[in-house]
Amino acid sequence: MKTIIISGTPASGKTTLGKKLAKNLGFKFFDLEPILEKISEGYDRRKQCRIIDLKKLGREVIKIIKNEKKNLIFSSHLIHHLPKKDVDLCIITRCSDLKQLKKRLEKRGYSPQKVEENLQCEIFGVCLEEAARKGYLIISVDTCKKIDPVQLSRELKKKLAKSL
Repeated sequence: MKTIIISGTPASGKTTLGKKLAKNLGFKFFDLEPILEKISEGYDRRKQCRIIDLKKLGREVIKIIKNEKKNLIFSSHLIHHLPKKDVDLCIITRCSDLKQLKKRLEKRGYSPQKVEENLQCEIFGVCLEEAARKGYLIISVDTCKKIDPVQLSRELKKKLAKSL
């Protein structure tokens, strides 16, 4: 059983990419948004986000991995905090066109402050940097460029085969 995680700045294309890859690879896709809602410990008004215990998130994801006993793809801007031993491949979505990312965030109703915070995270590659510190096998995908999900699926299969 293989586990692929997809992380990146909010609105960078994680869910869209994850669903396409799951279909092409024959994996089961999990968007962690419902789990984040369930385990949320409140709301931080200053940061305008839910308060999430990352260890609790990890425990929930590991439960899914053990119960499903299938090849899985998880999508969340926090999934790259999962322990390395539970992940076969990490995909980081990037959006090189900051104007496009800004539009996506605004369309979701993010405040100007939250839009700016997420644009800064994208500019500095926060998710990529945090995932690299974990030591994952990483592929970075720019979702602002045309992506061929079939070709990307082939590349992922090669990477997964090498990770055995």
